[in-house]
Amino acid sequence: MNGRSPLAHDDSAHGPSSEPLLQHSQHSKHEDAEAKRLSLRSFSSIRDYFAHKAPTPGYMLFLALVFGVSSGIVAFVYDTYFEAILKVVWEVMPDQVVTPLVNNLNTNLSWFPPLEKVAWVYTLAVATIMGTLVGVTQRVLGSPGDLPEVVHQIHTSGRIAISQAPSMFVCSAFSIAAGGSLGPEAALLALCGSTTSWLARKVFGARGQHLRNCALMGMTAGLAAFFGVALGGSLFSLEVLHRTGLQFYEVATYAVATGVICLAVFRGLKRESFGAVWDFQVPFLEVDSRHIILGALMGVIAAGLALCFMHLHWGLKKLWLRIGLHEHHSPIKCGVIGGILIGIIGVLLPPTMFWGEFEINTLANPSRPLAHIWPQGGIWGTHVFLNGQYGPVIYITIGFVKLLAISITVLSGFRGGFIFPTFFAGTAFGHAIFRGITAIPHIAPFIGDAPPILFCMTVAVGLETSITRTPLASTHILSILAGSSTITVPCLASALVALYMTLGFPFIMSQRDRHDMALKELEEAEDESGNIILIERLDGSGAVQAHIHGRDMNAHLNEIRINPSGSMDVHMHIDSQNPVQESDEVGAIGV
Repeated sequence: MNGRSPLAHDDSAHGPSSEPLLQHSQHSKHEDAEAKRLSLRSFSSIRDYFAHKAPTPGYMLFLALVFGVSSGIVAFVYDTYFEAILKVVWEVMPDQVVTPLVNNLNTNLSWFPPLEKVAWVYTLAVATIMGTLVGVTQRVLGSPGDLPEVVHQIHTSGRIAISQAPSMFVCSAFSIAAGGSLGPEAALLALCGSTTSWLARKVFGARGQHLRNCALMGMTAGLAAFFGVALGGSLFSLEVLHRTGLQFYEVATYAVATGVICLAVFRGLKRESFGAVWDFQVPFLEVDSRHIILGALMGVIAAGLALCFMHLHWGLKKLWLRIGLHEHHSPIKCGVIGGILIGIIGVLLPPTMFWGEFEINTLANPSRPLAHIWPQGGIWGTHVFLNGQYGPVIYITIGFVKLLAISITVLSGFRGGFIFPTFFAGTAFGHAIFRGITAIPHIAPFIGDAPPILFCMTVAVGLETSITRTPLASTHILSILAGSSTITVPCLASALVALYMTLGFPFIMSQRDRHDMALKELEEAEDESGNIILIERLDGSGAVQAHIHGRDMNAHLNEIRINPSGSMDVHMHIDSQNPVQESDEVGAIGV
């Protein structure tokens, strides 16, 4: 025995052998491959693999890319769908079916009235039929939720339920086609938010605050795509969750990135540019302190108008319930009645129909045709409404009737957003104020020859902010869509004044402060009886481990209000195994 391995070969006659090196190389590759297989086997699915990844900046940017592209596709599909319905109902049918039919009947039947006299019946019929379809959709597919419901879901579960997406997809399109005063923005917010919520849970295994952040990224993407304003649309989704400013700050930059990507995908698929959409004709090139003061004054007026709208809506809601109308219990009845009322309003004041994005251009120049409605003049004929002659009284009437139409549309169970409708109402009031103020002698030196755009946009942003609590986003969106950066500061002054004047009158009741922001580092508090409560642990869902009254207990935060002074009022429910549950109210916690 020479001690050599029987597997070895004598290659001395052939010089040094390279086989040991080759075997070592193959062995290393085999070990690396096996390690990768073992690494993948440790996860039962792709979801488990991503669930173990920390939300690093690189990973969040990867999610922004995935969510931005997917949301852009969802937005494109939805936009194509509802625009096709609008085109068929309000362009193809009137031009190719209704007009030839009525003209033929008028020719062959001496008693049949001409088109100008009966065309308005089509508006009323379409609004009623589409309103009925809204109710039928909710009866068959269930309630699709709305903006307050989306806000509630983000705060409670941290995601938007995908189960409501089919109903929202169908119902909101019928709401738009009916001419209701709600727009596509809330539907896009919900659809994109529910899509990213589903992807985050099912594909990426997101949970807790990370899941909420993913849902927020989808929400911001939807609004950025629709407005064509990436920053403003993204900020809106973050601000609308709260009453005094955005609080989910850690996801803000990633949400904006998602919005930019979604906007690029959406507008690229549509082959459309984005930017200014309203033409107020008279430019506004210079701004000074007088215009900022004027903006603040318009904010006061806008806050007053918003309070009038809120009380109108709450009063109508009581009336609705008194006559047995409830969108969840009787959706078809609500849809039919809502459609009839919307149709009546539409034939009397055609500019108040639809969500107002394109109709704002008609307010700026009344001789322009309205974007969708047929006939243009309602019961007054097929020509342009009032031959394009709008006075201050007409503008004021349009503004108040638009607010009434928004309330009726919401209470009837229609689905959509009231962002553009409130912009439209504010623009109408702004035109009326401009016409009235400029008629007063010697007023020009004070207002600095301010053009209509300043009055319209400052009232519009103040009215919108009073209702949605979104001063930064609304200011930015209006400045971009109006194509005038010089109105930004006056609009911001109006928005902030309106925001603080209406703090005690919230319209979206589900808005609230986030649970985990101010309490992250809170260690102790004092209840109303002077007892010390030790906060041992608080998670993002509001679950608390605390030392209360000398005992270790589990509790849950029901509501948090952050006061302007920096203190907080906290309502905490103590979990108990006893049948009788007790609750503590913790007040004035200093932070």
